[in-house]
Amino acid sequence: MKTRFARAAVLAALGMAAIHAGPALAQTYSAEIRRTSFGVPHIKAANYGSLGYGVGYAFAQDNFCMIADEFVTVRGERSRHFGESGTTPYGRNNLVSDFYYALMNGDAAPLTAGLNSMSADMRAAFRGWVAGYNRYLRDTGVANLPAPCKDAAWVRPIDDVDMMRLVRRYLLEASTNNFMEGMVAAKPPTAAGAGAAQKLGPKSDAGIPGFDQDFWPEWRYNIGSNALALGRDATDNGKGLLLGNPHFPWSGTLRFYQFHITIPNEIDVMGGSLSGFPLVNIGFNKDVAWSHTNDVAWHFTIYRLKLDPANPTKYVYDGQVRDMTTKTVTVQVRNADGTLSPKSNTFYLSHFGPLTTSTALPIPWTSQYAFAIRETNMDNWRIGDQWLAINKAASTAEIKKALQSIVGIPWVNTTAADKDGNAFYGDISTTPNLSRERQSLCTPDVTFAVVFSLKGPAVLDGSRSDCEWEVDDAAPQAGLLPGARMPYIERTDFAQNSNDSYWLANPAVSSYRWDIPATVGVVPDIQNMRTRIGVLQAQARLAGTDGLSGNRFSLANLQQIALSNRSLTADLFMADVAALCALPAASGVQAECGALSAWDRKYDLASRGAHLFREFFNTARNIASVYAVPFNYLDPLNTPRGFAVSNATVATALVAALKAAGDKIRAAGLAIDAPLGTVQFTLRGATPIPVHGGEGDYLGIYNKLSSVLVPNVGYVITTGTSYIQTVQFTDSGPNAQGFLTYSNSTNPASPHFADQTQRFSAKQWIAFPFTESAITSDPAYSTRTVSE
Repeated sequence: MKTRFARAAVLAALGMAAIHAGPALAQTYSAEIRRTSFGVPHIKAANYGSLGYGVGYAFAQDNFCMIADEFVTVRGERSRHFGESGTTPYGRNNLVSDFYYALMNGDAAPLTAGLNSMSADMRAAFRGWVAGYNRYLRDTGVANLPAPCKDAAWVRPIDDVDMMRLVRRYLLEASTNNFMEGMVAAKPPTAAGAGAAQKLGPKSDAGIPGFDQDFWPEWRYNIGSNALALGRDATDNGKGLLLGNPHFPWSGTLRFYQFHITIPNEIDVMGGSLSGFPLVNIGFNKDVAWSHTNDVAWHFTIYRLKLDPANPTKYVYDGQVRDMTTKTVTVQVRNADGTLSPKSNTFYLSHFGPLTTSTALPIPWTSQYAFAIRETNMDNWRIGDQWLAINKAASTAEIKKALQSIVGIPWVNTTAADKDGNAFYGDISTTPNLSRERQSLCTPDVTFAVVFSLKGPAVLDGSRSDCEWEVDDAAPQAGLLPGARMPYIERTDFAQNSNDSYWLANPAVSSYRWDIPATVGVVPDIQNMRTRIGVLQAQARLAGTDGLSGNRFSLANLQQIALSNRSLTADLFMADVAALCALPAASGVQAECGALSAWDRKYDLASRGAHLFREFFNTARNIASVYAVPFNYLDPLNTPRGFAVSNATVATALVAALKAAGDKIRAAGLAIDAPLGTVQFTLRGATPIPVHGGEGDYLGIYNKLSSVLVPNVGYVITTGTSYIQTVQFTDSGPNAQGFLTYSNSTNPASPHFADQTQRFSAKQWIAFPFTESAITSDPAYSTRTVSE
């Protein structure tokens, strides 16, 4: 560390010499950082290296401590600085995280090779971001950093390898990252200490030991999004209109950062990106706007290895015995007295990938079988050039072409609208090329075919080469499904996605094809409530039956729909709640019944009793045979619906659920009929800001906000609506408005720590200055050039 800082000091001194001595050193980077209201940076540069430099510098100004903490994580050094018993910002144990990232990111060679495989422009942009981050650190000094990392020993300059460590961490977010505990725990059954970590959990409702049926739904639940693209036949001006609303964490590096990048005559795009990315992930340019939603495609498969009976670290493949390989990693752990001690873990690997276990899934390592993960995104270094092509696209057709040719999107759908009134949706991402026939023939037994793989990834027979992913020369990577074979639709009315499969992107057209593998999504399948309300709202708007004027979308009514906070679930079930409350069995919950009767069926700040319905329905939906009308794949938007209150057993369970909901809220020190704005909020420092919206997947609220109930405090927001954009194309260019709901800075001392959050709370949409005149005329306009 001292060497790194010494080198940084030398470079800083050389930089100062260059400034004072004129042209002695060539300027490698130069970027103009122009700020407008809410601290949004507009980066202008002459090339991609300088563009990345400006983005990195501006980002560090706003979020240095947050991203510096993540670099500690992806280097596998949390235990060294924070001790082994602590956790990452996302709740993973420090030591487990360190072992995992020491395995994934410990070898610099493939990371460097990944960067070098990118186009020259993307390499320059990433390296520029690194240089901009380091420049901010040199300019500021560790002693003058914001309070969360002021004088911290874990703060240091980063390099290209650190940046690729962060990129790989993002690549694996929807797949292997989620198995880090199981990978660390995976040990041969004869090894000491292996037993406890690999014990099967209790039987599920399906009778399968070790299978938690909520595992896969919860896997999907935490990160989601809505996107609605409107074409010329759906808008009031005959041009494209887009709503993009990703639902991401409100803390940590999965937050979005809002910015604008410009290289004159080359690229000009505005939007939001995950921390550390030098281009725009979700945004718009003068021709096209796009958003992403987490897809239901699986980006990995699990292989069941048939083991050599004489040795559980050998497995059979095509009749031949193969040795597993091992990799032992060692990390430093900070002790209570400040000294460091080494700790090691041995990982086991097959040719498919690392072995894993789970206490929630039936995949233990026994004397007969072990399980390995095969990953699509481990070396998906196409990711940067994928977004570069999207940033530069001039139409939805060009976005589709870029997606199909590069196949670099790791785990999201893409929805887009353009100035000519075209709407597009596609799930074109890195997915195993595994035909339905091959998956069926290679699924080992009924446990995986009937229970596991219906809601989770494919589990395949790892003893046969004919169960490997299929190779198609049209794919950019061996074993991937070619982009041209993945589902998409092109429309002039609408295309949408809210984290269900491609099935109902627009119910007027079927995008289902037999040659699309089941790993891309189960079709047909029950839809989450956000999908249902999203499609129903679009259909009602175009039919003119939603109570708004006309039968076309405008910017104003799209915004109204986006934040209406209407609960579709309430519309479908509250009549039966009223019937339930009239039964003699409900005599003990009349206070709860009264609160729900007075509720406006919305999740606005003034909505009283909304949190009571949330707690009630979250339990009620899991009651056996609870629905009056169960799911019908011929009517997926309207089913399931209604409570079967005529069933005495169901009615009794519903009354108990309502009582439990009221008891839970009172025990937390809250009133069951309190206005939502008094019990649901986000904390900015010690200041609570009330937040509207609610759980979308089961409450049917388009404005999805997830929260945790903290006793004697309230419901504190954790994830949900984050960077929300509404982009309308007009004759004079894009008219974009939206929010970064948690604001652009994580520095508590920044004026932009809570400013957009307050506007979101008040539903006061913010105009995004995109044109040169809008930027320079902004009342908060400032400019600064950084060079070295």
